[in-house]
Amino acid sequence: MKTFSSSLKKFFKHVAIIIFWLLIWELASFLIDSQIIIVSPRTATARLFELGQTANFWQSIFSSMHRIMRGFGLALAVGIVIAVISAKVKIFHMLILPAINVLNAIPFASFIILALFALGTASLSIFVPFVMVLPIIFHNTYKGIANTDPQLLEMAEVFRVPYWKKIVYIYLKTVAPYIFSAAQVGIGFAWKSGIAAELFGVVRGTIGGNLHSARIHLQTADLFAWTITIVVLSYAMEKLFLLLFGRVKRWQSN
Repeated sequence: MKTFSSSLKKFFKHVAIIIFWLLIWELASFLIDSQIIIVSPRTATARLFELGQTANFWQSIFSSMHRIMRGFGLALAVGIVIAVISAKVKIFHMLILPAINVLNAIPFASFIILALFALGTASLSIFVPFVMVLPIIFHNTYKGIANTDPQLLEMAEVFRVPYWKKIVYIYLKTVAPYIFSAAQVGIGFAWKSGIAAELFGVVRGTIGGNLHSARIHLQTADLFAWTITIVVLSYAMEKLFLLLFGRVKRWQSN
């Protein structure tokens, strides 16, 4: 009963916060009184529902999500692989670390420009999320492997535990939370950088492409509607990873 009551209080608290910021938004639109600079929440929501009834809206979402998630998935796979190799082969770690740090330091605007020259617009929102998320996955995975309990590994060696069992019952249980934590942060970076890449590259038939079109034609309602869509999609993906992380935590406790 207490759990239900606390959940209900938390829900109403979140609703109250959302209403507060919607009122601030409504007040700002009233004071500025310019449909080109800012539209009201009602106008943006109405436009979002209008866009939601068009095929272009859902095709753009699918196109952006497909490309961005491909870049994110590639970063996840490559980041884990090179982190595992780095943990086992020290010379590889010494060689790869400067490149990872460079990727981490260079602003994604530079990557967008370079990708436009090298790849064109087709692969832009795959490549940019990949290079932005890769360092996050690599560093967290490497840290997780480094923090694996050495006593457990020694005990596994003494009892001659098969290597695959060491991976499943020792390494995986230790490293999985680090990977999921990195993935949760990385998904936000992937969305932001991927949409920015589509916007800068004017990739048509994508969310970023529609943002560019709204900016060019001064369609502020469309701009706000697409921005709401981006926020909702990013939030939904982060919640999905939180759900997956919760399952990992339950698996660890078993």
